[in-house]
Amino acid sequence: MSDAGEVRVALASLVKLINLLGAELLVGKHRENIDVFESCVRAKLFAHVEGATPQEIAAGVALAQSLVDPVLKNLRERVRDLHDAECAAPTGPAAPARLLN
Repeated sequence: MSDAGEVRVALASLVKLINLLGAELLVGKHRENIDVFESCVRAKLFAHVEGATPQEIAAGVALAQSLVDPVLKNLRERVRDLHDAECAAPTGPAAPARLLN
């Protein structure tokens, strides 16, 4: 098994995620639902790269998942904190908007 093949697959998987994230930011319908968003991210991690062996694909997807898992965990925590803050904050026209980034 070649490390280069695994890395190609992992990079292709992550590029697909960048596409998903861009689409979600621009026209997304899952902004309020971290569970659906995380499910979409995990579904997009699989990437077929021409010339990569099945073993390289499996290892590359596993590498991509290992890189994305901490990000998703952190995002889930940030969403929970934001939700908690919004529930505790006063509502109305004077209440400031909250962003995740």
